Amino acid sequence: MKRSVLDYLENTAKRCPERLAWDASAPFTFGQWWDAAQRIASSLSSRCARNTPVAVLMNPRSAECVKVFFGVWAAGCFYAPLDPMLPSERLKLIMQNLEPTAIVYDEESRAKAEAVCPDGCECVLWSDSAQSPVDADKLAQIRQTVTPDHLAAILYTSGSTGIPKGVAHTQGSLMAYTEETIERYQFTENTVFGNQSPFFYANSIIDIFPPALLGAKACMIPATALSFPKTLVNYLRQKGVTELTMTPSSFVQVANSGVLTENCLPELEYMIMSGEVMPWAQLAVWMNAAPKGHAWNFYGSTEMFSVSVGKVEGNYEAGQLIPVGKPFPTVKIRFMTDDGQAAAPGEAGEMYVSSPMVSQAYYRDEERSRAVYVADPLGQEPGVWFRSGDYGFLDAQGQLNVLGRKDSMVKHHGYRMELGEVEAALRSIPGCLEACCLLDKEQDTLWAFAAGNLTEKALMDALKTKLARYMLPDKIVLLPELPHTANMKIDRQTLRKRMTEQG
Repeated sequence: MKRSVLDYLENTAKRCPERLAWDASAPFTFGQWWDAAQRIASSLSSRCARNTPVAVLMNPRSAECVKVFFGVWAAGCFYAPLDPMLPSERLKLIMQNLEPTAIVYDEESRAKAEAVCPDGCECVLWSDSAQSPVDADKLAQIRQTVTPDHLAAILYTSGSTGIPKGVAHTQGSLMAYTEETIERYQFTENTVFGNQSPFFYANSIIDIFPPALLGAKACMIPATALSFPKTLVNYLRQKGVTELTMTPSSFVQVANSGVLTENCLPELEYMIMSGEVMPWAQLAVWMNAAPKGHAWNFYGSTEMFSVSVGKVEGNYEAGQLIPVGKPFPTVKIRFMTDDGQAAAPGEAGEMYVSSPMVSQAYYRDEERSRAVYVADPLGQEPGVWFRSGDYGFLDAQGQLNVLGRKDSMVKHHGYRMELGEVEAALRSIPGCLEACCLLDKEQDTLWAFAAGNLTEKALMDALKTKLARYMLPDKIVLLPELPHTANMKIDRQTLRKRMTEQG
């Protein structure tokens, strides 16, 4: 019986120690990965009490991070991957919540680590700890105490109050995610994972843990390739990447750049996306570039990891909702109406989710945990259910359809409407590359921000043929491109600020 994700790497390192694990600026094998983790663990175990948090403040585009993650676990602790580019004040807020016993940093993050290190916390240079002698007896004793219920990782996300939330995942939730993901996608040791997401984002876990279990190679996509679509396509082709997980916005940007030609990515098999609606027109460009490939649409969040995933098959009309597949076998979903009743079959409702992949709480944050980590809303089953804040329904084929955030359901001119429906209509207009809609509630004014080659009048004329009158934007703002967050989602906060300033 596997007790933790550590078992994945240990078994793989014994089975194929010379196989390349990470193709990065400094490549390393599974044997080298395991050896480094043991050395880092030996160093940390003399500094940190068991079951305490360790902050990892390193370049999130460095594969060396994964050595530290497993080293933290082997020391009997849990890690919190942090972005060293965050302002010091925000990192200090995280440190107040986390109270780490150590901060593991790299040379380029030394100054930031020392600036935010709280009292009683030790700063450890990762490369020094990786040279420590292995204390095999001590590490073996620690391993015997680790169970699937032990905390594994704290993943910090933005909080609506401005205070970050630390999503607490256990070894068990990581193992459930890893094994169910491999089963659903049918990944093998021959899958070549292309890592695009920084390690402080939940989307990166697909490139860390399935390869560790399978003995598959992961490629750290260079920052230059992420900035230039042509460089990215050349890199994917050169490395033979077969799996690529990105946000729809990232897929759209590459598709819109014009660098994807027919059969230019012959090895790419998995194009995996989530977090936003993927426009069909740009998805078709990717499918043409990767004839062996399949697009996979999944629904999840940092709190839930993956709820459902499905292969996108058939053709969809522009603007049509693309389902996010069937829920994983261990996932249970309640669809609840606004009056607290179970939604009828096929009726949309707010989704409450239970599964072994779901986190159990926000770390050291009882108030915000109580709001979303709740009991079964129908009172039928024990355990924790996550109140997602998303509306959805199961269609006749058992596919999950996600309509959008509960807070994106707005009332405009006296009518309830879904902002995502207006955005989908905008994206369906030829020439419109991206779109985002926001409601100024005080003025009851619906704003539409769009990027593309067309005029505001052309957009409005097209929308009049697609939407009810009450759903038409009151103001349309055309931009050269929409702003994006660090993980390439549309930056709605920046657009809302612009709306306030212009309104």
